[in-house]
Amino acid sequence: MKKLAFCFLIYDIINLEELWNIFFHNVDKNKYNIYIHYKYNTPLKYFEQYKIKNCIDTAYSSLSIVKAQNLLIQQALLDEQNTHIIFLSNSCIPLKSFYYIYNHLQEDKSYFNITPQSQCFPRCNKTLDFIDRKCIQKASQWCILSREHALLMINDQHYLKWFDYTGTVPDEHCYITNIFYNNLQSEIIITNNLAEGATTFTNWEGMNYKYASKNELKKYSRIDNDELYHLLESNCFFGRKFVKNSIHSLVNPRYLQAISSCVS
Repeated sequence: MKKLAFCFLIYDIINLEELWNIFFHNVDKNKYNIYIHYKYNTPLKYFEQYKIKNCIDTAYSSLSIVKAQNLLIQQALLDEQNTHIIFLSNSCIPLKSFYYIYNHLQEDKSYFNITPQSQCFPRCNKTLDFIDRKCIQKASQWCILSREHALLMINDQHYLKWFDYTGTVPDEHCYITNIFYNNLQSEIIITNNLAEGATTFTNWEGMNYKYASKNELKKYSRIDNDELYHLLESNCFFGRKFVKNSIHSLVNPRYLQAISSCVS
């Protein structure tokens, strides 16, 4: 039986842990695992048992973020039935039910939301000392890795040195660049810098999105029903930058039904 590995990278809490508890309720526990890497060890209400033991100190926009993700991958790979590693932040919420995601993921594919390659330069100029320009790519950190690609990231971590310098954002480059370096583009499903089309929705300024942000990155303290229902009908599995106060606009029968699972 295949399993999905939900890998949370958090500071201290999962902002809307209550919603994730609803998401996993009634789901066959043989079909998923949860792994949590934390920066600060604040007790969680529902998911305390899923914290990994070997967390490391992390810093924003540094290689430590990728190393923390690799620790989550290593834990997930211990269960041979985990077919996908799904990266989530503390501000993520589900937009689909578990079984919807479980049934829609292609077992041999990874999923990346890629930005134009022009955004890699000049920030990645030093990486040109190691690999060809065409391999250097940028994508959202919040990707989904197939098991095969997760093994690739762990078994040969040469990509870490490619981005080990100040001025780059390694978590946006390491994995997708390693995919291109190994010429595995045919094994990934790409969305091109989309908001509601990506597996994880994020509302950046300038995106072609019906409810586009007027700031650099929108953090949701509330969401109107029109936009919420729009996202529920989109291809997105998850949404991010939702803060704790947004719970008041998410305690909505249509939303709660959408993320809930019947026994399958």
